[in-house]
Amino acid sequence: MNLDRFAQGLPDPAEAPVLATCKGCGGEIYSGESVYMADGNVFHCDAGCLISYLLESGWLGEMSIEEALR
Repeated sequence: MNLDRFAQGLPDPAEAPVLATCKGCGGEIYSGESVYMADGNVFHCDAGCLISYLLESGWLGEMSIEEALR
């Protein structure tokens, strides 16, 4: 029995199971990561992923202030 806590090294991240796929960027989401949930979809806890999905889905649109106030 080896009691050296470094004898086995760190777990290999490549062997970690993928728990979900980010709907915004398509990236893998692993255990321990923080996520956003919106409309039943999972996103990395990153504004870029969420905004990307909202723009592509039509929920969010970029426009001038004049267009927005019409």
